[in-house]
Amino acid sequence: MYFGADYYPEHWPRERWELDAKLMKQANFTVVRLAEFSWIKLEPEKGKYDFSWLDEAVNVLANEGIKVVLGTPTAAPPKWIMDENPGIYMKDAYGRVKGFGSRRHYCYNSPEYHDHTKRIVAEMAGHYQNNANVVSWQIDNELGNMGTMHCYCDNCLDAFKKWLKRKYGTIDDLNKEWGTVFWGQTYRNWDELILPAYTAGSTGESEGYSHNPSMWLDFCRFSSYSIAAYQRLQIDEIRKFSDKPITHNFDSPYSPVDFYELGKDLDFISFDNYVNLQWGKGTYQFHSMAHDLIRGIKDKNFWVMEQQSGPCGWTAMGDTPQPGQLRLWTYQAVAHGAEAIVYFRWRACTFGTEQYWYGILDHDGIPRRRYREIQQTGKEMKELSDLIIDSRVLSNVAMVKSYDNLWSHNFHKHNNEFNYLQLLINYYSALTTNNISCDVVPPDRDFNKYKIVFMPAFNLMTDALKLKVEEYVQQGGTLVITYRSGTRHWNNFMTTETLPGYFRNVSGVEVEEFDSLNGGRTVSIEGIMGCGAASVWCDVLSLKGAEALAYYKDNYYRNMPAITVNKYGNGKVYYIGCDLDLECLTRLMSTICEASGVKPVMSKPVPGVEIVKKEKSGKQYTIVLNYNDTQASVDLEGVYSNLLTGETIKGSLLLPAFGTAVLG
Repeated sequence: MYFGADYYPEHWPRERWELDAKLMKQANFTVVRLAEFSWIKLEPEKGKYDFSWLDEAVNVLANEGIKVVLGTPTAAPPKWIMDENPGIYMKDAYGRVKGFGSRRHYCYNSPEYHDHTKRIVAEMAGHYQNNANVVSWQIDNELGNMGTMHCYCDNCLDAFKKWLKRKYGTIDDLNKEWGTVFWGQTYRNWDELILPAYTAGSTGESEGYSHNPSMWLDFCRFSSYSIAAYQRLQIDEIRKFSDKPITHNFDSPYSPVDFYELGKDLDFISFDNYVNLQWGKGTYQFHSMAHDLIRGIKDKNFWVMEQQSGPCGWTAMGDTPQPGQLRLWTYQAVAHGAEAIVYFRWRACTFGTEQYWYGILDHDGIPRRRYREIQQTGKEMKELSDLIIDSRVLSNVAMVKSYDNLWSHNFHKHNNEFNYLQLLINYYSALTTNNISCDVVPPDRDFNKYKIVFMPAFNLMTDALKLKVEEYVQQGGTLVITYRSGTRHWNNFMTTETLPGYFRNVSGVEVEEFDSLNGGRTVSIEGIMGCGAASVWCDVLSLKGAEALAYYKDNYYRNMPAITVNKYGNGKVYYIGCDLDLECLTRLMSTICEASGVKPVMSKPVPGVEIVKKEKSGKQYTIVLNYNDTQASVDLEGVYSNLLTGETIKGSLLLPAFGTAVLG
């Protein structure tokens, strides 16, 4: 497997490069990423190229047996390009230009920027087409990052109109699908169309606020499509010269960009994984779910192109990784499908916005604790490489994440405390806390290989999806849906069907009414999972063939069903009509999985310990990860060999703080 770091030789004196390369080799590095922000050094003036410094850096690394991933430098167009073509800049919803001074200062739909992009990418790809030290290409850097998914310039308006015309064909069909008769917003022709920018009804609460929700959803789809199309433009240029695999480093799982769409044209997926940041940190389940989402894009293993290696932030720093955490996070990535680990960054930069974004080495360039920990981890990765490459996570449970539903929920939140992503994270956390692995998949993935499919708050639906889930359950699958499911058609307008709309038949329930819980109100629930509480939403359910599993214990709907199960064909559908506190939800997930024949990897969960079972060429092995800052004991069922130490383990496994084990 590939193991290395992101390196910026242009930030350091030439006389330092050989020492860096030797230290990298001693750390068991086999790859570095280069050049993704270096356009001004590669093309200091239009049409005048200088690859000499990059050639030299590639050669210095090659002398130590280190290969390179080359990043196209389009995330940071030089000032001379922007001065020559100011129309390239993005505009925000208020019509203000997002100017020079940071990065990502370009519009994905700018024809002028397309021309500049094709020129630098073609020049770079042509120059390195026969260089054996280049193993892969990375397109741009974190597309859509820093709030750059949406642009409101004239280029985007023109492109949006063309996109809509391809989708709807006629302006009458668009008006019908959007329901523009409301507030007299009917468009007579394509020229009258607008972008969902600042308007009289805007309050500053969010982009698109008060606009037609169908327009906003289509604008999100268009914006994500534009990013994927811009990536495709670069891929096409590289392919004229090189057949090396092409990737892109996907941003945070909180990104609103449709990762499934963005991944279609790539040879493999990579992403940037930061655990403790200036802006906060997530639970280990949050980060495990992020890895599973990345694996789910193409249902293939992936790379981590930026793996945290030190404290990081822009104006302040997050926590310093404690001893063992860098190694632990690496094994977490490998457990969930990573086949390459590239740490960000090799050395902390002494200038620029990311002075506080520390790397493996501090500003002084002296190897210390973090370097030694990564060096040891690299040695282990080398020894385990054959077991890691082409391995797969064993899971018979899937969580469906839909970007269309994400955009719809973000626009209409149902309740001010409702958060679609957090709902998915809660369900994922409840499963993994029970030692049950869970794939994260798009709606078009084959459900039939899974015993259970979770579709929390799957709000937007189509007739085709309705048929798909009904056939899946009919054939013996278990479907789990929740409140705010099936309430809208795919273009974001409400169904006139009795809720849960598209899921009404398969779920065997009807929503009599609902209660959006505001002002800190809570409602108690009691049933097969014990006692719990809702604090966001309660659907009041009427049984139409389903069986009640839990009831509300408060309010005027006391003793009305809150959670149900319905037999449908050979399968079952669970309807969870309310949010639940995490402890209660964890118990409920255990009950549902047991009833559906889904067994945990190990039967006795340990708080703060994750267990992932994998398979390679018919051989199964288990990775155990202790995220606690204290020792943890894990009960084992059988006899294992710790593949990291050769030790035979029976009965229980003792893991030190932030420790890990690979059991075969």
